[in-house]
Amino acid sequence: MRALVLLLLLGLSAPAARGQHKSALPYLRDEVRRTELPYRYNEYETIISGAAAFVVGNVGFFTTNSDTLKIAYSGVQTVGIITVGQGIYDYYRPNFDRDMLTLLEEKTLTRGRIADGVVSMLGREERAQRLALLWGSGLLVTQYAANAYLSDVPGDIRDIYLFLGGVNVIIAGHSYFTRGKYERYLEREVAWAPFIGPDRAGLAFVRAF
Repeated sequence: MRALVLLLLLGLSAPAARGQHKSALPYLRDEVRRTELPYRYNEYETIISGAAAFVVGNVGFFTTNSDTLKIAYSGVQTVGIITVGQGIYDYYRPNFDRDMLTLLEEKTLTRGRIADGVVSMLGREERAQRLALLWGSGLLVTQYAANAYLSDVPGDIRDIYLFLGGVNVIIAGHSYFTRGKYERYLEREVAWAPFIGPDRAGLAFVRAF
């Protein structure tokens, strides 16, 4: 939705300028200034929080002999992994307001440059969503397999873990091999790192953008 609004604003910017209408640029500057945090944000803090919950869940799961507590700790494991996925999304996603303001404040702004900026933002958003799903589902596969085979759980609970692991294998595989249209466009210009995608990735650790 935000991308659609962005494209609409860019499409209407030229006629608005010709009609001598008031520019929305000061409003955008105020919004960026208003929403910027007064302190430095640790871009890894969500991942760290999720990892902490993941560790607590695993320690509890593999040290308790209670089946009820195992189920409870399994929930903590899952919450930790989901939080890690959210942290990965937060790390890779673009800052739409800040990036849009930076783009619009360029001194020589052409239609080609606008298109490049918009496609870059949309591509990075698609990549952030895909990576969060890829890593989250991949970690869940590992976790469910460990819970099923490395712990003494009842047979019906083990079957549930194996079923959930199989579902996440499908999700992880789909996330690995499937990209959105804007992310595919960025692939033409950018070298991708492992676990971001198989095409042209090789073994090189190259961070895009």
